[in-house]
Amino acid sequence: MYPRIVFRHACLPACRLSIDLTRSLRECADVRGVLSASEWHPMKVTSIKTPMIGRAAFGAALCIVATAPAVADTVRIGGTGMALAAMQFAGEGLAATQRDISTKVLPSLGTPGGLKALAQGAIDLAVIGRPLNADEKAKELVDAGCTTTALLFATSHPRPHGITTAQLPGIYADERPSWPDGRPLKIILRSRAGSENAYLTAAIPGMAAALEAAYQRRGIPVATTDQENAEQASRIAGSFAIMTMLQMRAEKLELRPVALDSVLPSAETVADKTYPLSVSVCLVLPARPKPAAEKFITYLKSGAGRTLLMSLGATPLR
Repeated sequence: MYPRIVFRHACLPACRLSIDLTRSLRECADVRGVLSASEWHPMKVTSIKTPMIGRAAFGAALCIVATAPAVADTVRIGGTGMALAAMQFAGEGLAATQRDISTKVLPSLGTPGGLKALAQGAIDLAVIGRPLNADEKAKELVDAGCTTTALLFATSHPRPHGITTAQLPGIYADERPSWPDGRPLKIILRSRAGSENAYLTAAIPGMAAALEAAYQRRGIPVATTDQENAEQASRIAGSFAIMTMLQMRAEKLELRPVALDSVLPSAETVADKTYPLSVSVCLVLPARPKPAAEKFITYLKSGAGRTLLMSLGATPLR
């Protein structure tokens, strides 16, 4: 026998709040609806079941929800996988001072997928592996700031020797490359469409042909996402994988960077240009951004945000 409950108008807003509580369950479906199969990496979602309850008990639950604190404003972030862990750290830093803002970082969408999701309103902030081009700016997308991080070669080798940029084409073209101590050097390639290849071929003479030779050899793994690349580099003995310092530090990977031209990658050696390879990671907002997304950018440009990015091997957002 339920106790007698008196319903008041104050309970009515609970209907709207109950809709807010289901919003997170719809977000992945919203993003999935605007991306093609090649741009989306699905996650398993378990069903949620609720028991039947009496009307009186349900009314009491509505009254409790109606008096609960307001749901935090959520900033949905998606894009290149190399920056997702860093965005999660930034969201936690923002939440420590802005308790009314939370951050939801989606699984890797890639740069094209992130921009597409942002343009169609499925996310609030895109993180991409380059600055916007003129066509993208014409679609009312706005560069909110860019950071620079080292593009490095990471390995599971316990004591990797440094290499020179001039040696890189030979390493990729070699059918049986090895480390100076004689251990096999195991190249991990990125997909042909990956931005890393474009950076390498533009910066290093002879890399285009060397990469093509590597793709033609059997047995060389090809990672399609940043996270798959990191997993294989961590698992394979003597691995040699291209990735960013930002990802390696933010994901706390058990890998070691290889010195290039006698310089180890860091935020400082990228800033002073003594380390030869770097990439831009940019944050993009729509023309009419959500206020919480603007606060996220403001946090990254603050002293705390600058310190965070530097600790993860990236220059301050500019």
